[in-house]
Amino acid sequence: MSIPQSAADATQYPVGLVFDVSFKEFSVRLRILSEDTIRFDIAEGPFAKVEEVKFKATLIRPGLFLVTWVEGSGATVVHVEDFAQGRLYSNATVPDGTFLRMEGALRVVDTATETETI
Repeated sequence: MSIPQSAADATQYPVGLVFDVSFKEFSVRLRILSEDTIRFDIAEGPFAKVEEVKFKATLIRPGLFLVTWVEGSGATVVHVEDFAQGRLYSNATVPDGTFLRMEGALRVVDTATETETI
């Protein structure tokens, strides 16, 4: 797995980046569309959906961001996205009140080919 150095050292949230995350529960593709909008695509499983949401990203250190949003369903999401280490830590409360704690590998996708970078 290879994270572009620009993301690993980023001091601003990397707009335009596309990345996949594999959790035990499901996998998701995230596209950072702008400084405040992200689209996620969960293709399979009980949480399957595609949605664009407004988010807030806070720099913790270069390549490490705290990212939060609220989905249309009312689900709340808090991510720690570590581009330097290629890990994402997610905490979410879904509409039925279930609290999820998840961790997974973060893989940047080559947007020219829509394949993982290696």
